[in-house]
Amino acid sequence: VNLGGEIRFGPNLFYTDNLDYAFDDRFKDEFYREIIRYIDIQPRDLMPDETGIRPKLQGPGDPFRDFYLREETARGLPGFINLIGIESPGITAALAIGEMVARKIKNIREEN
Repeated sequence: VNLGGEIRFGPNLFYTDNLDYAFDDRFKDEFYREIIRYIDIQPRDLMPDETGIRPKLQGPGDPFRDFYLREETARGLPGFINLIGIESPGITAALAIGEMVARKIKNIREEN
């Protein structure tokens, strides 16, 4: 339940080659079938909310690839630390990731 008293479900995930943020009704029935496992609700009571496109490190059928951190001096961006592919549950490790970034910054400063 959010601060507005609304119950929110999601997200779902599917691969796309098209950068289109429109709500895709093709998944509404499947989404409804999953929701009624947890709460008694009618399809008419469901409303689409947000859509988004989340970058992934692997494509359909590819083996799992976890996030990584890369210091980008070699690409002409000294001191820039790129955090690539972090998604939930990786975000739950935000403090540990922050500590890793801080160590990288400290190492860069010590080298210069």
